[in-house]
Amino acid sequence: MTRSILSGLLGLLSVVAMASLPSACESGGVGDPCLPEDEYDPQFAGFKVTEENIESRSFQCQTRICLVNHFQGRVSCPLGQEAPPTCNPAQPGTCTDCRPSGTYAPDCDPTRDDGGAGQCLSGMCDPGGAFCRCSSAQDCPSGDWTCGENGVCTLHICHDNITGCQDPTKSAAENQGKACCVPGTTDPVASPVCGQCAADSDRNAEQAVYCSCRCGVAEGEPDDPNFNFCECPQGFECSEIRPNVGLGDPNITGKYCIKQGSQFVNEQGCGQVQGRYNSEQCEGTP
Repeated sequence: MTRSILSGLLGLLSVVAMASLPSACESGGVGDPCLPEDEYDPQFAGFKVTEENIESRSFQCQTRICLVNHFQGRVSCPLGQEAPPTCNPAQPGTCTDCRPSGTYAPDCDPTRDDGGAGQCLSGMCDPGGAFCRCSSAQDCPSGDWTCGENGVCTLHICHDNITGCQDPTKSAAENQGKACCVPGTTDPVASPVCGQCAADSDRNAEQAVYCSCRCGVAEGEPDDPNFNFCECPQGFECSEIRPNVGLGDPNITGKYCIKQGSQFVNEQGCGQVQGRYNSEQCEGTP
């Protein structure tokens, strides 16, 4: 009887001890597709294949990490596009469908001694909205922008020749001639966008943009026993994505789970670009 009680107590202590040990971060959902938040910006021209992006608060991913592992263009726009023509609603010219596309209103601090005026090109910081107001088009990013009655710089796009939006689930033939649009809308992206890297490369959206998790510290860094690292699931390997160069959050640097064999080597791995290619903006070959 005493032996049974002792065995039970030892078993209970073992369970408690195991429960107190740190477990690896959940790796469920690694590899699930995700759409980076940057793509909801109508001015965003797309990612560069020479760079990585780690979105660490993505609600699309169980892991909260949407990884862009050296990808070119926009996930939502496989073929890219030339920049659509701009227009001025006050002087539309030959454009019959001139619509607003994006706004420009930098933040400012109205509680500063100068009321935030020194932070604004126009010298006007809105005290209620804490943004820089414009007084004319000269206060806007370029001559394509107009200053609205609300004091906000606005870019307008001519929709006359826009026949629809590209869809990443459609074929290249179905997307041909269509615009890049802000996801979930029919609002065209105002910037020129590179086409994605070759479909058989490791740098297209399917192979380079997905939910991931941090699996180790950066090369040369000491182990961090306090961070809940994940274990990569089958088909993925733990590879360094961002070295620690002393800038930004060190808890985002280091190694992440990537698809096996998809480690970035150089921009030549982009291959033949699908859709729009411009040598000054895009990597790969036309």
